[in-house]
Amino acid sequence: YTRLDGKFKKAEGSIRLDRLKARIREFRGEYDRATKIYQSILRRDEANKHALRRLACIAKAKGDSSGTVDALNRYLKIFPGDLEGWLELAEIYTSLERYEYVKFCCEEAILIEPHDYRFQLLYADALYSLGQQKRKANAKDPIETAKTYYIQALELCPGNVRALLGLAMCIRCLKLTPQTQKLFEWTEREVTKAYAKAGSGGRNMLQYVLKALRQ
Repeated sequence: YTRLDGKFKKAEGSIRLDRLKARIREFRGEYDRATKIYQSILRRDEANKHALRRLACIAKAKGDSSGTVDALNRYLKIFPGDLEGWLELAEIYTSLERYEYVKFCCEEAILIEPHDYRFQLLYADALYSLGQQKRKANAKDPIETAKTYYIQALELCPGNVRALLGLAMCIRCLKLTPQTQKLFEWTEREVTKAYAKAGSGGRNMLQYVLKALRQ
C-alpha cells in the first residue's frame, strides 16, 4: 500500500487509484477503511458503479443484511438494468422471508430477461411462499398466480422438475375442480417420467415425492 502511494503520488485523488486502494483494504479485511474510500469516491462521482457495488459487497461480507439491502437498493435505483443486482437482492430478501420484496425483484428480473425460465420459476416460488404467509393471516391468496407462472416456466423449460413440483403444490392448495384434478394427474405423470430417467435412485426418490404430493 505504501509502495502504491509512492509510485502513483502524482495521481493522488484519482478515482481509479482510490478504487485500487479500496480493493487492497477489502482484501486485508479492513472493511471500514475500504468503505471510507468508496464513500470518498461517491462524493466526487455519486453514480460510480464500482463504488456503489463494492459497498454492497462489503456489507454482505460483514454479514450485515440490512446494510446490504440498503446498498443494493441505492445501486439499483441508478442501475436498474443490472440483472445480477436484482437476483442478489431477491436472495437476501428470501433469507429474511420478505416475499413481497422478493416478488418485486423477480418482476424486474423478468422484465430484463423475459424468456429465461429461471426467473419465472423464482417469481412463482416467491408467490407460493407469499401465499403461505398470507393464508396464515387470512389475506388475499397469490397461489393461483404462482400456478400460472409455474406453467409459464414449464412452457419455457418443458419437464423441469422444480416447476412441476411447484405446480403440484399450488394445485394442492387450491379448490379442487375437474380441471385442476386433470392438471394434477398430468403433473404426476410428468414427475414420474422425470424421475424415471434418473435410474434406480430416481425411482426410489419418486415414491417419496409422490407420497408427499398426495398427502
